Amino acid sequence: MQTLNAPLRARWWNTKAIVGEAGRFYRDQTGSSSTHLALRWKGRVRYTVPLETAGQKACWQVFGPGVLGIPLRAMARMPRLPGSIGCTEGAPIRLIRDAIGEETGLSCCRTGAAGPWSKDTILFLDKQNAKPVYFVKAGVGAAVNSLLQNEADWLRKLRGDSTLALHVPEMVAHRSGDDLCFVAQRPLAGDLDFRLGPLQLDFLRKLQEPSLHARHFEESSLYRNLSSRLADLEGYLPAEWSTRLNRAMHRIEKGLSGAPANLVDAHNDFTPWNIRIRSNLAYVFDWEYAANQHLPLFDPLHFALLPMALRRQPTEKMMRRIHETQQLCQECLGREACNEMQTQTLAYLINLCTLYLWSERGTSGSSPVIESYARMIDCAFSD
Repeated sequence: MQTLNAPLRARWWNTKAIVGEAGRFYRDQTGSSSTHLALRWKGRVRYTVPLETAGQKACWQVFGPGVLGIPLRAMARMPRLPGSIGCTEGAPIRLIRDAIGEETGLSCCRTGAAGPWSKDTILFLDKQNAKPVYFVKAGVGAAVNSLLQNEADWLRKLRGDSTLALHVPEMVAHRSGDDLCFVAQRPLAGDLDFRLGPLQLDFLRKLQEPSLHARHFEESSLYRNLSSRLADLEGYLPAEWSTRLNRAMHRIEKGLSGAPANLVDAHNDFTPWNIRIRSNLAYVFDWEYAANQHLPLFDPLHFALLPMALRRQPTEKMMRRIHETQQLCQECLGREACNEMQTQTLAYLINLCTLYLWSERGTSGSSPVIESYARMIDCAFSD
């Protein structure tokens, strides 16, 4: 693994936080000298792709833009369409290339969602066959730097564990700093699987068992984070949300008071799209939100419920999925991990909602996740 040395840092002086028409990591370049196309949709760049067809094909295969891919592919094939901007790689891309330390071919980029944690994902392709060789998450600002620093720390830790090393990507470079931060890693191949099954639970068992320890809930980092977010949100939340969260926290504290709770390491964004299945192993990436001292059901519940919430599934169906997931975890993770299942489930729902609300300073907006989770929390109080 490489980190940046002083000469490489010095080359960043003129690119700090600059965002042009072509985004933060590419610079506008019209005419025959352009090498890439920045594809804009609804006011901002969504993808940046090479002019070469092979590079574009690799971008769509890896990133899978869904329905949005239809107009974007048309823009890429016909650059004169509105929304296409000719560009070339900017200084940040060259800096990342130097940090990786190996010569690579074309690059393409998916722009992250807007917000304080926004980061772009840059794919570097092999010169000969345009297959992915490096996968880089990069951004600017203290919030993004904190997330990527956390991911780098967890990748180092997990790669050093013989039982988990094969399940996580190899990190090849990391740069920390508010002006530019990134984590470069090898891509993981495999298939998507939206069913919570033996391979995903086998990975969770390997992650949880060595870290399982008993601690009073009020002494855990999870409790401190929840309390801190609620304190930060005071005065920003609608009355309905304040009541909902305060009632839930009271029930969680009551359910986990007394005997120490079983706490474990957690991925904290354990979703089907952050996992690949290959050769009877689950390969897990995106460790930005990983944390210790969490409740064992957080990761399996997140896997089961978040995709349903994004699709706005009926609350009754999601409550049934909660029950099914609890039963599956009892069978595969053991009784120690499943103590106080209802309280763990409520704590998971509150943890995710406070994270969303805290990141948006109390504004729930029309997020399907917040709406779905609020209904499930309310169902917990109707039992």
